[in-house]
Amino acid sequence: MSRRGRSGPTISLFSFQDIITSVTAIVTVVTLLLALDLVQRKQSQANDSSTVLALEVVERLQQVEAELAQLQQASDTTDDLIRDVAATSPAELQADIEERERAIAALELERTRLRQLAESTATRRKLLLVEQFELEPSKQQTAKNETLIADLERQRSEEQAENRLIYAMPRGTTRTGWIIEIDGADLVVAPMGRAAKPRRFVSGLTLLGSSAVKQLMLWIDQQNLYSSYFLVLVRPNGTRSFEEVLDALEKKQITHGSDLIGDDQVLLHPERGAVP
Repeated sequence: MSRRGRSGPTISLFSFQDIITSVTAIVTVVTLLLALDLVQRKQSQANDSSTVLALEVVERLQQVEAELAQLQQASDTTDDLIRDVAATSPAELQADIEERERAIAALELERTRLRQLAESTATRRKLLLVEQFELEPSKQQTAKNETLIADLERQRSEEQAENRLIYAMPRGTTRTGWIIEIDGADLVVAPMGRAAKPRRFVSGLTLLGSSAVKQLMLWIDQQNLYSSYFLVLVRPNGTRSFEEVLDALEKKQITHGSDLIGDDQVLLHPERGAVP
């Protein structure tokens, strides 16, 4: 038998070798780049550490130089003091020491005096506060009295400016007195000798009657004032009411008198009535 020859495609490994070679080259290049970057970072860190260390060294050197300058200045001052002391005689030093001791003693005395003065001032302040607290009621009463005096003075000035007529019952009499002021058709009644708000009777404004005279007489009946004395004062515009009032008083046999007053004369105070 004859041997059969192999038939079919031939396998070649050349392309696989190329791929392996290319990948190996790429990996090698990447490794070199990473190694180079790592070296550069190490150098940068080393440079930064050197810079920080250099700055710290410079700062510490400046501090040492400043301390050295202070020590040198203190040394110079000490040398000057030593030279001054060496140039001064013991007698002068003793005199200087005694003078300084006297100055210190004087300052101590002054401090003691000022301390005592402060304590005395604090004590006086406390006493003044106590006196002020105790005198507060007196001050308040004084202020009230001053206000009352001012009110009385103002009242007196007002009364002087009012040109008021003052009527009073004779001394020793026990009879009560009343003033009847006739102003037009209206009547105003106030007691003599005591402060009271005047009572006004107005015609045609109440249910007691249309006449103010009728209202007055009804009020006299209610108050039982038949034994009182009535002084009737009439203004020029109250003539008609004046005659009616006199007739009503005479009918009830009430003691009365009469007088004329001017239109500009003030007779009764709106709050105190016929008293000053």
